Amino acid sequence: MNHNTMDAVVQVRKGKVAQAFEMRKVPVPQPAAHEVLIRVEAFGLNYADGMAIKGQYRDAPPLPCVLGYDVCGTVADKGSAVTDIAIGDRVTAMTRFGGYAQYAVTDQRAVVRIDAATSLTDALALATQAATAWYCTREACTVYPGERVIVTAAAGGVGSLIVQLCKLQHAKVYGIVSTEKKEVIARSLGADATLNRSKGDVFAQYEQLEGSKAIDVMFDSAGGSYIRKAMRSLAPGGRLVGYGGAQGNDAGNIFKLVSFALSFGFFHPAPFLLNSRSFTGVNMLRLADHKSGLVQHCLAKASQLFREGLLRPLPGKVYPVTDLVAAHNDLMSGKVPGKIAITW
Repeated sequence: MNHNTMDAVVQVRKGKVAQAFEMRKVPVPQPAAHEVLIRVEAFGLNYADGMAIKGQYRDAPPLPCVLGYDVCGTVADKGSAVTDIAIGDRVTAMTRFGGYAQYAVTDQRAVVRIDAATSLTDALALATQAATAWYCTREACTVYPGERVIVTAAAGGVGSLIVQLCKLQHAKVYGIVSTEKKEVIARSLGADATLNRSKGDVFAQYEQLEGSKAIDVMFDSAGGSYIRKAMRSLAPGGRLVGYGGAQGNDAGNIFKLVSFALSFGFFHPAPFLLNSRSFTGVNMLRLADHKSGLVQHCLAKASQLFREGLLRPLPGKVYPVTDLVAAHNDLMSGKVPGKIAITW
């Protein structure tokens, strides 16, 4: 395959999504000894892609580059050290960029086999989103029966899976949402109650229900002021797990970015020690770089629950690659609760 080329969606500039990409012919990547080459059926969109397009994602490679953290498809080739995956297997996988292409390579530990009947959106949700949800709720901290848990974006991709994983632990779950329609979605997933951003400050709503300093665990994808307010509201022994900064999506200039950074607040270790509280940050890309075996474990465990019918991703939406710009706009505006899949 050395001389083969493929189509890839290449990010060539930062700024508005409509001007960010070009379709280019690029070489088909070759798998190293521990890697597999996947013929891509579909690739997924993630919020980090949107941040990279704006030039706000520090881990993004220099331009021009190919984005993409998750793909599903068929194994087309594999390295000499790959033993558990066979050529022809249908798989879903996490990628370290390179997913917006007809072929993608990734470490064998970031790959899991899927049934032929698994939908594209379910397959892609099992990669980055489900692995993140498992890590947050099972590895970053332990959720105990009866604990009061808040989940931001509870009707979103990762949040909806976190709600389900916490209910499997018999926690009392409050889901933060933005509309009444999403309240219905969160409750259908098992949330005991919802906190609606369109109806006022969600922390004030929670305090009316549970009292002050009464959050046992919070899983947060918003960042910013949510972190600051949650830290004030943690119960003794409370844990805050942050895995995103969606509140910064509207930071269109340096002044808004600085304001967003300051909105997190500043913390001294003493209150953490005195009240036995903790804050854990989650970056799955960094974990994949340094603890790939752990990421493999998260992917396998989440996939097992999916096969058992105990974990169900929200219905997503499939777009052809020609509608990539519209798909990105729908992602960043939250129009599609489930996973967005882009097909070739």
